Amino acid sequence: MGLFKELNHVSITVTDVAKAREFYTGLLGLEEIPRPAFNFPGIWYSLGNGLSLHIILNDELVRPAVEREKIEARYPHFALWTPDCDATAARIEALGLVCRDVFSGPTGLRQVFVKDPDGNMVEFIGPSTKAGARVMESTGTHP
Repeated sequence: MGLFKELNHVSITVTDVAKAREFYTGLLGLEEIPRPAFNFPGIWYSLGNGLSLHIILNDELVRPAVEREKIEARYPHFALWTPDCDATAARIEALGLVCRDVFSGPTGLRQVFVKDPDGNMVEFIGPSTKAGARVMESTGTHP
């Protein structure tokens, strides 16, 4: 038996909770959920299936400008599944958000990366009419 049953939440830090709320609630439309009265500011969001996103204020942790601005798929991020990534990409474009839009050969999926005001990266991933066939690596292990 492993050490856990399922992923419960993802936590990220921000330097300004109000700006984070504008981004995650206002632009991305995530649903805020009740948060315990911790002794530091933050916001919790429902991501579905019992998973949540925890936004935590840490105004001492500021990423260098290049990390806040540059969008690289290999930077730390969390991904949100979308059943129609073409529609999601169109919505992100309509919002005027800077993004990195990738049609992944290996996954056969479309990936649209955006960053919040603190440089935390969010990926929207899902099927696209423009993506190719899915290719998977072997892990070398068998169930």
